[in-house]
Amino acid sequence: MFRNWFRKKQEEPEPPKRNCADEIERSLWEIKEEYDLPTEEIINVVQSKRNNLDYMRKIISKKNE
Repeated sequence: MFRNWFRKKQEEPEPPKRNCADEIERSLWEIKEEYDLPTEEIINVVQSKRNNLDYMRKIISKKNE
């Protein structure tokens, strides 16, 4: 019984790496893991964020021309 207490805990394998563009996306994936949220929801949020940022860059570049 006590033998298991004294054994060194095996380190958990690192989760698979995702293609994260920035810290916001990395944080979203961490939140997903912590609260066991559906993967589809996080994918939708990340894609929406990327689309919005692309649109904002496009509009800003048009204003500067």
